[in-house]
Amino acid sequence: MSEASPASESAATWQHEIRAREQAARVAFLAADVHAMEQLLADGYIVNSPLQKVVEKRLLLELLRTGRIRHSAYECEIEHMSRHGDVVVVMGRDSVVDPPNDTPTRRRYTNVWQLQGDVWRAITRHAHVLPREVGT
Repeated sequence: MSEASPASESAATWQHEIRAREQAARVAFLAADVHAMEQLLADGYIVNSPLQKVVEKRLLLELLRTGRIRHSAYECEIEHMSRHGDVVVVMGRDSVVDPPNDTPTRRRYTNVWQLQGDVWRAITRHAHVLPREVGT
């Protein structure tokens, strides 16, 4: 087995860190853990939401805290990650289930993370709902 070059070790490190942050954000959102979300999201975080609104961090956390946004299930699949200096772009698909009707919603998403000090924080997200297929 050959040793990895410093460049590939570095790539493996940031990719592992981003995957861990993506997972932590998914788990925190599903659990409505506002404190954890506060730590994961940068102060200027903004999301172009599937609700057809641009939502800033403060409002997003309030919607989560009050239960106005709530998922009973939330699964993500990362399809692409690329690093551009201190910024990482993550693209993929996810599926959420929201009460009360528990109908799954499939979405495409892009998350953008920035290295702030020595911690990766989410700075922006775009998500849009995919049309329902006939028979689903």
